Amino acid sequence: MGEELQQCLHDYWESVLRSNPAFATYIGDHRYDSLLEDLSMESITAQNGHFRELLDRAVNIEEKGLIAENRLNLRLLKKTLQNHIRSYEYRTYCLPLDHMQGPHLDFPQIVEYHPLRTQADRDNYIARLKAFPDQIGQVIALLQEGITRSITSFGKIIEHVLAQTETLSALPPEKNPLFTAVEKAGTWTSDEEKKGFDEHVRAAISSRVTPAYRKLHEYLGREYMKHCRAREGIWSLPDGEDMYCFFVRYHTTTDRSPDDIHQLGLSEVKRIEGEIEKVMARIGFSGSIRDFARFLKQKRELYPAAGQEILDSYRKILAEMDRRLPAYFGRLPRAAYDIKAIEAYREQAAPAAYYYAPPRDFSRPGYFYANTYMPEERPKYEMEALSYHEAVPGHHLQIAIMQELEGIPEFRRHEGSTAFIEGWALYAEKLSKEMGFYQDDFSDYGRLSFELWRAVRLVVDTGLHFYKWTRGQTIEYCRENTGLEDHEIEVEVDRYIAMPGQALAYKIGELKILELRERARNARGDQFEIREFHDCLLEKGALPLDILERVMEEWMKGGG
Repeated sequence: MGEELQQCLHDYWESVLRSNPAFATYIGDHRYDSLLEDLSMESITAQNGHFRELLDRAVNIEEKGLIAENRLNLRLLKKTLQNHIRSYEYRTYCLPLDHMQGPHLDFPQIVEYHPLRTQADRDNYIARLKAFPDQIGQVIALLQEGITRSITSFGKIIEHVLAQTETLSALPPEKNPLFTAVEKAGTWTSDEEKKGFDEHVRAAISSRVTPAYRKLHEYLGREYMKHCRAREGIWSLPDGEDMYCFFVRYHTTTDRSPDDIHQLGLSEVKRIEGEIEKVMARIGFSGSIRDFARFLKQKRELYPAAGQEILDSYRKILAEMDRRLPAYFGRLPRAAYDIKAIEAYREQAAPAAYYYAPPRDFSRPGYFYANTYMPEERPKYEMEALSYHEAVPGHHLQIAIMQELEGIPEFRRHEGSTAFIEGWALYAEKLSKEMGFYQDDFSDYGRLSFELWRAVRLVVDTGLHFYKWTRGQTIEYCRENTGLEDHEIEVEVDRYIAMPGQALAYKIGELKILELRERARNARGDQFEIREFHDCLLEKGALPLDILERVMEEWMKGGG
């Protein structure tokens, strides 16, 4: 039975890599470097059939004949396959893009990880540029399928995508982010070789990539926008209420209902607002949290003057955190990280920051992407919390360690529970306070304002997709209960509209980790050691919260 499980694990991961060639390149597997993902309906249906076959095989494997680690592997594999199949049944493939994700945004980023060292690498790169129009044609076909089945995006989301595709359509070849491959290609045997690659990239962008963006832009504006759904929440789609409940379970890895999560959010908002009021009192400000936010906006010294100042500040903050990590973690990742500005073609609709993991072969670092758009509206006092969330001890530390784990299946290195991944990053913000950071009251306010946002998300995500709130209602709730800038509020709300349930993962995951830590302190007493707790928590990857709880309970009993 152990052999059959290993074969199932192997077959699943091979299927994932074959179906996602760019992802394979991203993690350092270069067998499919000339290809892009096949988004045809035929390919999507065939993959679902393969997942069903794998699930049938996995279900027939007896757990009792397996060692503990393989029992865990089997449970995780079955859950992963069930989620893929359920997602297909809800026809989520009819929504292949939004302003946060999709081929139109993913494609330009291949230049960050596609190898360009050899002639074969460069030929593969050109092949991918030339394949892009076919992929965009497949995206349009999926959107048409969505129109047929009344599964379409909310109009405001597509307005953002139209702005993105318009920008990418208008770029001359030399300004297209894909053209930077010419400079990234490194050493050349001759000037003619470099000139030849330059000409091939320029021609492929001009004749294939730019027309594909133009085609997508025209389709979205002339045809698709006419069919976009009128209401924000996915409750308005066929089977939308059930779909949302699936997304809630998928992203939180719990059985908590939308109503329960909504009430938890209201409670957390009230608690965190009380913590913010204490900071306001220390600063000497009397008034509402909203008034305090307006007060801070007038203090121009708390806002950067330029994008480079933002990047420099992040580097300084993280340099100090790097020095402090060994006191709280026995294991640190070998992979390095770097800080990069979000590209101009997508910065306007992008979040304040996000993380981009490194490949397992260490051929490039992990990237902490920071948004430098409108720097005068990006408070300096938020930079500490963002740094600790996206880089260390947050996403980079956890994800890089996960990728470096030995003796686990590949899918556990590169896939995992959103609630664990985002819950850990939010926990990292709070942990950093315990480590002695946020010495400035304004930075501590920044930390709490971020935590408040994660609590607000519990309220507004369920509000949008379960209680049928409008975008305007949601924006107004955020204005009344947070101090964020209007632009940032709108960006965040549109993200929740586009990605139902994902925003719930942060607070649900963080609260579970804090609960487990408190239980561990009580169970282990004087033997509790924070480094050991963190190492145990991270040593099996991004586990679903219910499985994580079982693993940590064993450790608390002295089994690990």
